[in-house]
Amino acid sequence: MTRKHWAILTLTLLIGSIGGIVSSVVIIDPFEIYHQATAFIPPITNGTQIYSNAGIAKQYEYDSVIIGSSMTENFLPSQFDALLGGRFVKLPVNAGSPYNHKQMMDMAFATHDVRRVFYGIDVELMSYFYTTPKCEMPDYLYDDDLLNDIHYWFNHSVLLEYIPQCLATWGQRDDDLRDTMYTWGDLYTYGPEAALAGITISSAVVEQDAPQEDPQLDQQTRLNVEHNIVSFITAHPKTEFIFFFPPYSIAHWYDFYAHGSLQSQLTQKEAVVKALLPYENVQIYDFQARTDWICDLDNYIDATHYGPWINEEIVLAVSEGRDRIISLAQVQANDAVIRQSVDTLRAAGAYTDSLFD
Repeated sequence: MTRKHWAILTLTLLIGSIGGIVSSVVIIDPFEIYHQATAFIPPITNGTQIYSNAGIAKQYEYDSVIIGSSMTENFLPSQFDALLGGRFVKLPVNAGSPYNHKQMMDMAFATHDVRRVFYGIDVELMSYFYTTPKCEMPDYLYDDDLLNDIHYWFNHSVLLEYIPQCLATWGQRDDDLRDTMYTWGDLYTYGPEAALAGITISSAVVEQDAPQEDPQLDQQTRLNVEHNIVSFITAHPKTEFIFFFPPYSIAHWYDFYAHGSLQSQLTQKEAVVKALLPYENVQIYDFQARTDWICDLDNYIDATHYGPWINEEIVLAVSEGRDRIISLAQVQANDAVIRQSVDTLRAAGAYTDSLFD
């Protein structure tokens, strides 16, 4: 064999190998970037969330989205469909910053006519710089540049882990996947021991700032609200935006208190409400003063994360218009309930099941 023939053969084999690799990724497409999976169960897990969300946002059929942190992962889109109407999908970013949630909404609005956005607001995450992702995203899966998909085509994990997982489920379907994706409700232990882990309750007094009658947004929170939330509200006046404040446990609020930040958290929450209330296509729901939930630590796997039955109750409450905020005074009254509950826990010096009866 001459050098020329050897070079031609080598080049042909190389091009064929590269083409075979790219074709296998594009055809099987474990993260559904190019088409929704129909012949296998895609590897949608909490660990693949930032990759799977790109395909879900691009390829799934929906007209409404659920946006937020892990506080939204246990929601059931089918329940939203039944109670609120439309077809929902979940696009959460676990522990994501408002910029991460903006990335999800950017993709949804760019690819679909979005009728409704259901958005969980974690005020403490508003402290992140408004253009900074708390979770680094694989931007090459979220843009329209085909060339940078090379990072997907030749990804070690895609080739050696996720494609084999897809092939292992070939011919199978999971008709409940839209509901079950990202859920974790049955994976943990619930109760006071779990909720209070690492938190020491003391009757010692920690100085708190007085509540503000006219709460104002801190600079960083203001930037997040303006650029990552309000920009969508004003750009899409026909889309209904439903915001909710998740019901963290009383242990979490006490922890804020013990670190001297309770009032600042509540003040920023009230300022966010004040900023969002004027918009006609906005609804706001506050579940943080639901003492029947937050003071029952059997609902929690840690100080913040509640069981899926709470998610179901939240959707039911929204569908019935309960716990809706239509004035700043309402949320301030709710926050007074939180402060009183913290005072009760602090004065007792320990949590007991009968403390909040």
